[in-house]
Amino acid sequence: MAMWTQFRRLLLGTVIEAMLEERVAVDFNTIDIRFDRSKSVFKVPRFDNHMRFVGELQARLAEELDRAAQRRLERRLLGVWPQLVGVVTIPIGDKLTPDKNHVQVVIEQGDRLRVVFDLEAD
Repeated sequence: MAMWTQFRRLLLGTVIEAMLEERVAVDFNTIDIRFDRSKSVFKVPRFDNHMRFVGELQARLAEELDRAAQRRLERRLLGVWPQLVGVVTIPIGDKLTPDKNHVQVVIEQGDRLRVVFDLEAD
């Protein structure tokens, strides 16, 4: 449970940092990040290291987000997973590599931001 909390905070902080860099204004009180526990896996460090984080972040936009800003945020978030995986050190000499890196930024009902993710490393 503690590892899930740690990675929830890591991914939440990463998304918030990307939103700040891309000037995406959200109501921070509405931010919610959830993992799909039936698809997500965390087996690190083990002989068969494997991580997969499937879920989404939702928040209410404080300002309208145009299509260009939406694409910029998505591109920035797509670059983050390989960077995060690249710095994970595993004591048994194994190295994680990013196998799946799906991130989609969706705007719903005009003011609802959804960041859907499926991130995997093996």
